[in-house]
Amino acid sequence: MGQAPDLTEAAVRRLARPQSFERGENYYEQNAVIDIRRRGETLQADVEGSQYEPYRVRIELDDTGIVETNCSCPYDHGGICKHRVAVLLTYIRDPDTVTQRPPVTELLTDLDRERLVSLLGDLVEEHPDLAEWIEREIEARSTEASDDEDAGQTVPTRQTAPDQETIRRRVDSILYPSGPPTRGAQDPHAAMESRVDDLRDLLAEAHVFIDAGDGETALTVLEAITDELLDGEWLRLSHDDSTAIFEFFNELSGAFSEALLTANLSDTDREEWADRLAEWADELASYTRHPPFQTAVAAAKRGWDDDCLQQALAGADDVDLWADERPWYADDLLEARLAVLEREGRTDEYLNLAQATGQSVQYATKLVDLNRADEAAEYARDHLSTPDDALTVAKTLRDADQPTAAIEVGRYGLTLNRTRNVALAEWLRGVASAHGDDETAREAAIAAFKAEPSMATYRAAREVADDDWPTVRDELLEHLQRRSPGRETAREFAEIFLAEEMIDEAIAIAEESGHYTVVEPVVEAVWDDRPEWTIAACKDQAEPIIEDGQSDRYRHAVQWLRYAGKAARAAGGLNAWREYVETIRDDHYRKYKLRPMLEELLDEF
Repeated sequence: MGQAPDLTEAAVRRLARPQSFERGENYYEQNAVIDIRRRGETLQADVEGSQYEPYRVRIELDDTGIVETNCSCPYDHGGICKHRVAVLLTYIRDPDTVTQRPPVTELLTDLDRERLVSLLGDLVEEHPDLAEWIEREIEARSTEASDDEDAGQTVPTRQTAPDQETIRRRVDSILYPSGPPTRGAQDPHAAMESRVDDLRDLLAEAHVFIDAGDGETALTVLEAITDELLDGEWLRLSHDDSTAIFEFFNELSGAFSEALLTANLSDTDREEWADRLAEWADELASYTRHPPFQTAVAAAKRGWDDDCLQQALAGADDVDLWADERPWYADDLLEARLAVLEREGRTDEYLNLAQATGQSVQYATKLVDLNRADEAAEYARDHLSTPDDALTVAKTLRDADQPTAAIEVGRYGLTLNRTRNVALAEWLRGVASAHGDDETAREAAIAAFKAEPSMATYRAAREVADDDWPTVRDELLEHLQRRSPGRETAREFAEIFLAEEMIDEAIAIAEESGHYTVVEPVVEAVWDDRPEWTIAACKDQAEPIIEDGQSDRYRHAVQWLRYAGKAARAAGGLNAWREYVETIRDDHYRKYKLRPMLEELLDEF
């Protein structure tokens, strides 16, 4: 089982909107996360929420952190939902609560064929919908095996053309399901997400034909899917329910583009397809600023015959593929062209087009695929412009067992944008350390901390600095003192200062922020040493809650007063504190939820 990635709360904040993070933190504090477990690189948990059934969360990890997240809730408003935030915070703050389970592949390794068949049969009996998936996978993998045996000798066998009417009926059954409702079916967002997943299974069938070089049949499948989807009444309803369908339309457009660029069509056929796709784009124009199918329209109209495109494919430099203004879908069309070139093994044309159009990442990673790692690293140093691009190429080099070149590209990437290189820096820190490049690991650790100061990046820097830690520590703390933290990083700043017993600096951060998430860890750490400050800070937090009648937060107000009581007792001022709390109790006696809480608090002291 792989080592747990060094996740940070700041990384979780980047994934979530501020409101979602705050609500997720509340869920964490309320112990809403239950049965959290890690199986291989997958983190799973149930989160108690507003529904009877808990929400199910799945998070995919790798050695660089979070790869993908999913939740059964209907949230779709940007960033990850509060349930995923709660799970990640539990994973980071309470690692001992995470149950470690072996990956399924390990569980199955020692089973003989008979037991595997029996286990699979029981699984299908309990989940009948898996039967069709298994059948498709067996067929697809049989085709892949056949292709591998005949690689370089034959063109993949083309599948039997599907009946359009059958596809239309399948789409219709997805859009208007019948029978008893499944769990979550009453939630329109959840229902739409489920329908889109089913539609993607149909789209995958079109990609089978595209991969086999049969663009014509793929167009037949895609046409049937789109015709049914563009039903006016259904589309209006779906737009109100979820944006997921428009993400699917974009995927459809990409598939159309590749199919059109793969198919052997006459000029008349291309014109007819361009007109049809333009009609669909017009239908969707009222729903979105960049209507899907515009890319496919361009693919139908331009094909491969464009003179400038042919020059680029032949190796010409600085070719402008758009004589007029570059459209918003230009990169999508270019991506489709590169996908077709790669699939058809037109390697030189792929490289020429990528280089002529400034697709540096695609060019460099293709060189890696061609076992030209040194050339890829050199090209990356000369042409990459962002840390994210450098990270992509560096990961490709590492996956190709070229760690030296990967580290070299990673070091170059650190120089590109020092304020936005944390993902690259954290990745490079781990890879360099694993390969014994202590200097680079130290450099990357310092860069990661400066880009995103946190306790996690601070501890990581201390770990790789080893004997040089005193010097590195001074550099990191000096950097921290020069920076003014934002709301999302203030708590991290304060906790680092507290860890180094720099109490005045931590208090200054708490006073500047004023947010309870920043003040609380400082109060917890200094109430005994700085009781007067603690009492004043706690009053500032508690009084607005009480004055505004925020009944759902009374327990928080009482907790602040409890901290103040501990500080007052340490300072020998408990009587004054009791008088203060009694005054609050008497002034707000009508707040029936608050009064018993205050009386219990007074009994404690």
